[in-house]
Amino acid sequence: MSVQGPPDGPGSSGPPGNSGSSPAAPRPAGTSQPLRAALVVVVAVAIAVGVLVRMGPGHSSASPPRTTRPAAASTTVPIATTTPALVTTTAPTTTSVPPSTVTVLVLNGWTTRHAALYFQKKLAADGYDTLAPNNALDDTNSTTSVFVVTPADSATGTAIAELLGLSHPLSAVEVPSANNDSAIPATVLHQAAIIVVVGGDISKQVPVGYNG
Repeated sequence: MSVQGPPDGPGSSGPPGNSGSSPAAPRPAGTSQPLRAALVVVVAVAIAVGVLVRMGPGHSSASPPRTTRPAAASTTVPIATTTPALVTTTAPTTTSVPPSTVTVLVLNGWTTRHAALYFQKKLAADGYDTLAPNNALDDTNSTTSVFVVTPADSATGTAIAELLGLSHPLSAVEVPSANNDSAIPATVLHQAAIIVVVGGDISKQVPVGYNG
């Protein structure tokens, strides 16, 4: 009597292709492509996030805002330009005649006492040959006159007028005549080359209480 093994043992014969194990079930077609696409998207997002984290705030690729410096304020200082005023000075009249050779008589033609004496000493101190001072025939002469007996002495007369401090020395010099020498005594008319009749215009130069 022969012994038989189990029906499903290794020795048993079964359906073709089933030699003791079940074949794997086949995958449905097209299932792996969506998964791959999703995986690629996830990986790309992760890379982008990693790059942004590495760069941080200090590695921003955006250009920093430009700082515009304020334009420097103009500090131009105006230069004042001033034109110096012209000072007109009258040069003293020069004469080749030595003062010591010129005889001068001074007459007081104003109310100031000792005015003739005061100016006689002033001219003498400048070197002129002065005679003793005297009074004019009247004391109402408001302006001083410098009479030159000879017209050739006009330059010397102008120099004396300037020395006395007359404001208009040229116009003060004149030749004596019947129209202008009424204040000069006839007895002294030809005693000096130049006769000065002191008027009120320069009498204020005489110090108060002057007596020589």
